[in-house]
Amino acid sequence: MIEMEMPEKRLEMVHLQLTRMCNLNCHFCGQWGDKGFFANCGPGEMTLTEWKQVVDSIWHYGTEAGKLPLITLWGGEPLLYPEFDDIVHYLRARAFELAVITNGVLLDRYDELIRSEFSAVYVSIDGPKAIHDSIRGKGVFRQAVGNIEKLKNANPKIFLMTTICPQNIEVLPELPYLFDSLGVDKVLLHELICLNSRELADYKSWLRSSFGLDATKIDSWHAELPPDYQNRKNEKLAEMFRRLGVSPAKTPVEYLPHGIAEQENYCLSPFRHLHVAWDGGVLFCTDFYDFSAGNVRNKDLIDIWRGEDAENFRREIMLRRCPACSHCSWQRNREYSFEN
Repeated sequence: MIEMEMPEKRLEMVHLQLTRMCNLNCHFCGQWGDKGFFANCGPGEMTLTEWKQVVDSIWHYGTEAGKLPLITLWGGEPLLYPEFDDIVHYLRARAFELAVITNGVLLDRYDELIRSEFSAVYVSIDGPKAIHDSIRGKGVFRQAVGNIEKLKNANPKIFLMTTICPQNIEVLPELPYLFDSLGVDKVLLHELICLNSRELADYKSWLRSSFGLDATKIDSWHAELPPDYQNRKNEKLAEMFRRLGVSPAKTPVEYLPHGIAEQENYCLSPFRHLHVAWDGGVLFCTDFYDFSAGNVRNKDLIDIWRGEDAENFRREIMLRRCPACSHCSWQRNREYSFEN
């Protein structure tokens, strides 16, 4: 392997996947969608005690480094985690700044907790009612929007996450104006995460040759998009931004494309970010689960962060060898905050 000088490792953000369980079955989701791999997973979710040990490890790291990493809670659907309020209070007692990623349906269960303890809330809204419900389930739009409206003028910033997909590309030009009435802080337009057959084969070959691993979970992200999808999507995005240039929406809209900007050499996520999965696995990516640098049930999180497997993964990413990285918007991040 070619030796390269690595950038400074500085842990800025940690995703804690409190549960794999979800109350929805969005068809394009790699977790619980048409081919979602979580459906075939057995029991083994982390206990509250185990999560507290993870939090303690991050806290010790942050206090020694002079800055605590940001913490994002997610799932599955994190609000299904039975001890959600307990882990939130534990984190806040240690002064962690918190965000939560949710489908919005259950926000009213924790209205006061969200208002008082969180800095950011990310809610998935993929379009107007008919389109959103066709993707995520009947009645979901009404429930999610109703809960967002209840958080108006509350402490946390509210970000809407819209997954661009074949079902909503035709309405992209109208989407920013649809969201104006909600009074949220920003709309984040994400690309659909999916890999075609060639990309899947390349990913499996890479993981086998570099780490001796057989990738099985990656198949949940397989999709063959319509031949004209990319061109039509780009046309509609261009139309949307033309309209915004003439008549700006009240809510800022940010488009997060996949891939890495040409002036940037490689993704910084393995040097700035960690993801602790529902079963204790430690990853650098929140979507692709076939590589794990270790498990917090048998090794301290920060030891895993500094370990040999993590270093080997960083080298692979520096060399831009991971085929799935082309389907990620995080590659463009030069810093890790709740704003991007």
